[in-house]
Amino acid sequence: MPVRTIKILLLLIPLLLIGRAAFARQGEETIPVDGRVSDSATGGPLGFVTVRVEGTKKGRITTAQGTFLLRLAPGNYALVFSSIGYRKERREIVVRKDSVHVIVALASAPFQAAGVVVAAEDPGVSLMRKAIRRKARMSDSLESYGYMLYTKFIASTDTLTAGRSSRRDDTTIVSIFESYSRGYYRKSGNYFNEIIQRRQTVNIPAESNLVAFGTNLNAYDDAVEILGESIATPFHPDALNFYDFVLERSTRTEDSTVINRVRVTPKSNGRKLFSGYIDIDSIRAVPLYVDLRPNRAVELPFDAELTYQQKFEETDGRFVVPSGMRIHGSAQASIFWIIAPRLDIDIETVAYDYELNAPLPADIFSRRRVEVNESADHFDSAYWTQGAVLPLRPEEAAAYEDIRRAQDNPDSVEGTSFLEKALGEIPRVIGKLNRRPFTGLDDIFRYNRVTGAYFGAGLIGEVVPDIEGTIKGGFGTADKRWYGELGARGWFDRARLFSAWGEAYRRLARRDNPYAITSAAITPIALLTRSDYGDYFYADGFTVGVEAGIGQLRQVRRELFVHPSMLRLFFRNEDQSAAGNHATFAVFGGERRFRDNPPAIAGTMRSFGFELDLNYSSYRRLGGLGAQIGGEISDPSIIPSSFAFRQLYGSLALKTSTLPLWTLDMRLGAGISAGTPPPQRFFSLESAVSSVAADAAFRGMGVKEFYGDRYVALSLEHNFGEVIPGVLRIPNIASFGIEFIALGRIGWTAFTPETLAYTGTTLGTTDATADRYYYEAGIGLNRILLFFRFDLSARLSQTEKPKFIFTVSGATF
Repeated sequence: MPVRTIKILLLLIPLLLIGRAAFARQGEETIPVDGRVSDSATGGPLGFVTVRVEGTKKGRITTAQGTFLLRLAPGNYALVFSSIGYRKERREIVVRKDSVHVIVALASAPFQAAGVVVAAEDPGVSLMRKAIRRKARMSDSLESYGYMLYTKFIASTDTLTAGRSSRRDDTTIVSIFESYSRGYYRKSGNYFNEIIQRRQTVNIPAESNLVAFGTNLNAYDDAVEILGESIATPFHPDALNFYDFVLERSTRTEDSTVINRVRVTPKSNGRKLFSGYIDIDSIRAVPLYVDLRPNRAVELPFDAELTYQQKFEETDGRFVVPSGMRIHGSAQASIFWIIAPRLDIDIETVAYDYELNAPLPADIFSRRRVEVNESADHFDSAYWTQGAVLPLRPEEAAAYEDIRRAQDNPDSVEGTSFLEKALGEIPRVIGKLNRRPFTGLDDIFRYNRVTGAYFGAGLIGEVVPDIEGTIKGGFGTADKRWYGELGARGWFDRARLFSAWGEAYRRLARRDNPYAITSAAITPIALLTRSDYGDYFYADGFTVGVEAGIGQLRQVRRELFVHPSMLRLFFRNEDQSAAGNHATFAVFGGERRFRDNPPAIAGTMRSFGFELDLNYSSYRRLGGLGAQIGGEISDPSIIPSSFAFRQLYGSLALKTSTLPLWTLDMRLGAGISAGTPPPQRFFSLESAVSSVAADAAFRGMGVKEFYGDRYVALSLEHNFGEVIPGVLRIPNIASFGIEFIALGRIGWTAFTPETLAYTGTTLGTTDATADRYYYEAGIGLNRILLFFRFDLSARLSQTEKPKFIFTVSGATF
């Protein structure tokens, strides 16, 4: 067994032992005790009822259907059933060899309506002020904790969309995710979950099951983030300014605990908030239960309805932690009055076995927020039966088999959708090619003006523990050239903070920013319109480097995770040469030719370089403030090279609120060169192509209209939100709200006389124009059909009168 594997096992053994301690020990006979809890008056099921084994810490919470499941060793027990607003019920049971089924009906507890009190403020306000103060004191002393977590995620839709029916009503379960994980929290918002066991329906790849909705979703925090929307909770430090709190009723339990129900209402829709109610222990100022719904200012996809319920418990007499959560969301995804599939999401969690202020492993908060243990996919039937904390409903258990049967023989399923019959395996095959061990569809097929149609393949995977290998190969049909790459990366630590990497290749490289318009986006644009955004040159050689990262790994695309802050050092050795236009085909485009590829100077480039990312990724925004600075030097006096230049470049991204629902987005980029950089190291102002634009790109200029060996570009966008939240929501087009954006951009480029003399370039610069700068202004409509943004921009420079351009881009969030 490899040494690395032994180390991993040694680290995991204590975790597994802790997780197992929540359940009956291996080899000890346990008997299932299940049942149903209902309302004695209505007969309806009661969810979120606490079921505790008297005299122990063992307990469970009932599901929305009022069901529960415990496993107990043979013996005599007393079960105590309690829920806010109901009298406690105690049942004695005898557990022998057979399972025990318990039916309980809880009677409503008498409550006292809030009386009319002449006071400066409602009693609900006083109670919430007390609760917020208590939370602040608790936060000061709670440094960390660990806990066990069960998560269940269920997606359902209407029977027409699902293509089958599994229930009497118009709802069919289409996928189920379940997991048990060990969770960790450290002060200042650090979270980590390691999945120990997971299972899912057969239509979901195991690697896609990363559900672990842990305590990072906690209504007792200042804010919670749901679908990318940050919502201030009723326990926010400024909640008394955000919310109206009204005491609705008080309930006194048998043990003289007074539970108050406080109605929560946003003071306005000018801020993202919740409405609903909170049940609070008035003596201890401890929240017991919340039932909340986002207000209209929260822009949920397709104007979805969402209910967020959470239950809390007090641990160690002073710490309030979540014990259970339930989220239900439903959206009617109506698009252009053509299709209207319904999607329902149900999430249930149970958090238990808390260990407060316990020492935590040092490296866990540098890994991904959710990791998967090596044994998670080895189904442990004893774990799922002995440790079950939330029973599946009958329809959920049946859905596992229904989905398996539909997957194995789709033609036998009545009502299989037309698309499923027409496309068959195509969507599943495409999905597999976009997951490991494949490097993605872009390495299988792409199209540009140099290679034409490129066909190839790529594989990536762990060669040995902590060493990952990549191999790619393909052929360009237009330039008749073979391409290939071979790479490896090795990590020096478990958290993958430090690594060394190298790659050898024969590739088509890009001079411009490959993250602005990716090759995957260039393919359909070039193939359909005979317009290619990239500037290309051939590069044959190798690059080696080392990296050091800081912070928790973040997902930036598909299966790529990066540390938010990272230092990268590299050495490059490449034989570079010009790549001409070879492809001519396009579906549309008429007589238009592809734009000429800027020439490159042939030679061997040997250079050293660095990049420093600070809460920044080239793939996507990581936070409100991020920056990157990089540089490269090629100096024949240091190491033989055909080129002599020094280059420094950087980017700054800032996104900040100007008002609760308004945001300012600023992007600043700049670069400067010294010596004589070749054309393959020129800068250019990023532009739109075929009316498609990337974030912060200039909308009004021609494709790659301005180059230089120096440049500055500034983009300012102010998002005014919906202006009046919830008013302008257009069914089938923007039912979740249109955001209005005002924008302005300015850029400058120039060449030094030395660069002009060395390269003889005729590429244009803004500095050579009468205006010296390029600038534009415009307006945008964001989140059209959720994923799109439309801009109307006016070019105000290098033109006698404003020139208006319409562009489409991905929605900004």
